[in-house]
Amino acid sequence: MLENSALEFRLEQKLDQRRVESSLRTLNLTSANHSVDFSSNDYLGLAHSSKQHGIVESKYRELTQKQSPPFLGSTGSRLLSGNSAYALSLEKFLAVAHNRPCALLCNSGYDANLSILSSIALPDDFIVLDELVHNSLIMGIKMSR
Repeated sequence: MLENSALEFRLEQKLDQRRVESSLRTLNLTSANHSVDFSSNDYLGLAHSSKQHGIVESKYRELTQKQSPPFLGSTGSRLLSGNSAYALSLEKFLAVAHNRPCALLCNSGYDANLSILSSIALPDDFIVLDELVHNSLIMGIKMSR
């Protein structure tokens, strides 16, 4: 095990290396006045929309009055802790909206990429990608092998 000072020295070296390579990342506070956000998952700006907040809050109140006690989270995967009529309804809606026989909800785009690529690609398939693709695509392809 490295001594504390040796570990700190090694970490400082790694940080210095990242500074030299311009690969040291820092967290920056964002201004509420930024006009277009191309770097987050809030592509449509709904996370900061007071109109959207009101709609979500109203719908949540409506739904929780029907459920006793109200659900405050997923409680786990649908396979383990049970399916939901809401999930089935949304999948049916999405299938119709996209003119498809069915749809499948995934927790995130990352999970969707892992699921699709790990189950569709066969071991002998040749998949071409570059180093700029998202990690979820790389991991999905690796899982298919």
